[in-house]
Amino acid sequence: MLHRTTAGRIFDIFNVILFIVFCISILVPFINAIAISLSSYQAAAIGKIGLWPKGFNIEAYHKLAYSKQFLRTFMNTAFLTVVNTALVIVLSLSAGYVMAHKHLIGRNFLFIFLIVPLYFSGGLIPFYLLVNKIGLNNTYWALILPGVINVFYIIVFRNQINQLPQELMESAEIDGASEMRILINIILPLVLPMAMAFVVFSAVAYWNEWFGVLIFIREKTMWTLQFQLREILINSALIDSETQKALINEETTIHPNNLKMAALMLTILPIIVIYPFVQKYFIHGQLVGAVKG
Repeated sequence: MLHRTTAGRIFDIFNVILFIVFCISILVPFINAIAISLSSYQAAAIGKIGLWPKGFNIEAYHKLAYSKQFLRTFMNTAFLTVVNTALVIVLSLSAGYVMAHKHLIGRNFLFIFLIVPLYFSGGLIPFYLLVNKIGLNNTYWALILPGVINVFYIIVFRNQINQLPQELMESAEIDGASEMRILINIILPLVLPMAMAFVVFSAVAYWNEWFGVLIFIREKTMWTLQFQLREILINSALIDSETQKALINEETTIHPNNLKMAALMLTILPIIVIYPFVQKYFIHGQLVGAVKG
């Protein structure tokens, strides 16, 4: 067993203290937000709430749970997250497999063709004009189609498939397996950890989507959860008229800060619940491309 030097011990102590401070800086605002969401109107109005609720009150969560607009945005976000993530992973894996195929003519040119838009884009205004011109504005397609091609994922899948033993694919071809069967039965199990890591990244990104709604969507029924949260944080109120009237009638029960923090907690709750089950894939994704075979 190696004996640590004094400098090594000091370095370890410094690292431990640094990470403790870092964790506290993250947890304290989060716990404070929970405390505000569960505090009474009077305590929220005064604004002197620490890490523990004052005057326990769950009316803000009750109003959000019965808000048609909030529930609709929740369903919109869940739908877009599932659809977009599935499309991105399927198309990226398929394109990566095609790009890695030895029989593909001009694959080096196609690789360069994909690299260029990875670093250069036309900008926001041409992007908006294009989406508007093809008739996707104010539709769910405006939140789905523009992002289904992820060049980074395609390149990573291509490189990973290139590193696999080519004998596996060749033997399958000799046995008469189709390209689809090779992709599903041979390639997919070998790159599954990477694919699951990308699923996590994509799902989190689409769950937090709000900018596309800001520039493309005009109907409130098509808003996402994050954009709804933005409106709550700005206006301190829900959007649907029924809940708005209820909040006005019960003004002494729910403070705007109660509503803001409760909406914040409900927005991030699904990610908090799911993350422990997919943490191993998230960690694997951090190492994608870090070690070359």
